[in-house]
Amino acid sequence: MQRVTNERVLVQIGLLIVAVALFASTFGQQFSSADLAQSPMFFPRVILILWMGLGLIALLQSIRSDERTTKIDSWPRMAVVLVAALIYTNVVASEGFFLPSVGFAIVCLLAFGIRRPWLLILFALLVPGALVVLFNHTLGMPLPTSRFTYLF
Repeated sequence: MQRVTNERVLVQIGLLIVAVALFASTFGQQFSSADLAQSPMFFPRVILILWMGLGLIALLQSIRSDERTTKIDSWPRMAVVLVAALIYTNVVASEGFFLPSVGFAIVCLLAFGIRRPWLLILFALLVPGALVVLFNHTLGMPLPTSRFTYLF
């Protein structure tokens, strides 16, 4: 019974329940598009399917693990990332995708202990930049743009 009451198992179960609930909620909405790939719910469903799959894998790994529950010593780190995520999700709609994503990546990387300046800047610029190129310019699925420029 120790493995089921393990903190990691409970967190994984909670995340899996959230993913399943969000996935189920996408089917109750009706849109005029007859083609599934053109529906506004297509991309969120794909992401939620990936989330559920990864959540199930993580849950099984947590259950099979022999690791004992350890005290979490990174509460301040988790709080910083949580506050940054809340700010990020509220700022993306008004300031576009790229600039807030760069800031969010920098905050998260610093919170997780990445201190090399070249790695920090490279990752923070390349990952959001690659997503902008992929979605805006390759797939034609526009991300929110900045009020400073239409390019990102």
